[in-house]
Amino acid sequence: MKLINLKNPDTERLVFVTTSMDDVALVFQSRSNPIVRKYIMQPLYTKEEEAINHIKKLISYLKEDKSISWTLIDKTLNKKIGGICLWNFSKDRKTAEVGYDLLPEYFRKGYMSEALKAVIDLGFKDLNLDRIEAYTHIENESSKKLLVACGFVHQSERKDPGFPKNSIYALDK
Repeated sequence: MKLINLKNPDTERLVFVTTSMDDVALVFQSRSNPIVRKYIMQPLYTKEEEAINHIKKLISYLKEDKSISWTLIDKTLNKKIGGICLWNFSKDRKTAEVGYDLLPEYFRKGYMSEALKAVIDLGFKDLNLDRIEAYTHIENESSKKLLVACGFVHQSERKDPGFPKNSIYALDK
């Protein structure tokens, strides 16, 4: 199935919308925030133009069937709170990587657990993936706990080339 044709997931508290140019403010807010980006080994955004370029790249990747990114909206507040994506698909389209972020005021409220479970379900059922992987910084305890709580297993024997401070987690169908 083409990623662009996927039905967006939906959960009790969250609406998922495909990331678009409407999300520039959220992407900039997230990627310029030192708390959100603490464990990401990339420079913080300093200009809105960086968020615009990032979203343009996400849109092109979706059109090229390389990845799909969703903006997460709290249904009650009708507020954008973060994002989640599936990307880095294997050549046989049986493995993909999940990535996610959340604005700090929504940390530890179960939002990302809810979103991740929905994306796992979509990945295995709709995309027929056999495995979903996640790469997280070895010091990011919250992310590691989230992944384990969602059934991911630490792949201690695997290393992330170029990112020695990352741990790899995997969930098989």
